[in-house]
Amino acid sequence: MPQFFLPLDGPIPPRTFRLSGSEAFHLSQVLRVKPGEEVSFFDGKGGRYEGIVEAVHEDGSVSGRIVSSSQGPQAAAVVRLYQGLLKAGHWELVLEKATELGVASLTPVLTPRTVVLLREERAKAKQERWGRIVLSAAKQCQRASLPELRAAAEFRDAIRARPSGDGVVAAVAWEGLCGQTARKALGEALRRASPVSEVQLFVGPEGGFSDEEIELARATGAVIFGLGPRILRAETAALAALSIVQYELGEL
Repeated sequence: MPQFFLPLDGPIPPRTFRLSGSEAFHLSQVLRVKPGEEVSFFDGKGGRYEGIVEAVHEDGSVSGRIVSSSQGPQAAAVVRLYQGLLKAGHWELVLEKATELGVASLTPVLTPRTVVLLREERAKAKQERWGRIVLSAAKQCQRASLPELRAAAEFRDAIRARPSGDGVVAAVAWEGLCGQTARKALGEALRRASPVSEVQLFVGPEGGFSDEEIELARATGAVIFGLGPRILRAETAALAALSIVQYELGEL
């Protein structure tokens, strides 16, 4: 049985549930649940719940009682992805796979080389679609928490405003270091900072980062790293870098 999203307003575990909309439709019309059957939920904030269906209502909603609750596993460190905004299909692939790889937040980054325009009048609709993609990925991979979808930010602002401190590592993937492996810079930086509390990972858009942006990143103390002998597409670079980070953190 797949898990279902049960949004909660407060910190107190619920005693009952009532689902409507797409989640209820999946339960009642696709899975054809009946009273007495067990259902698994997550609240997007780390909580997991087991419930028993008591009624499938005429309006399509499903209600029942919660019989147990628990907390999902805690990540070794917070991983935040700052991804140069990509064309729709590539961006949505990153959203889906980054969610599966356990990122805590995703921030679309705008640079002079970004080829996608994020018009204000369409931003809300895009955010809603992105939220649905992230939710679907979280349900599929059995995450208990949903990554935060942050508002778009200029690279120069994001790299300057990032938090710093012991255990916090900022890293920028750059094709200008083609031929150098991530182990040489990224892996070593993570090992030096151990125990790592947060990783801020920056990956450029289709056109990559400029030399000026890389110099700005260096000036803020960020680690600049390459991804081997091949030039990777932006979406591939993001997922490769995330996989390396999670491996070094013991999450893979």
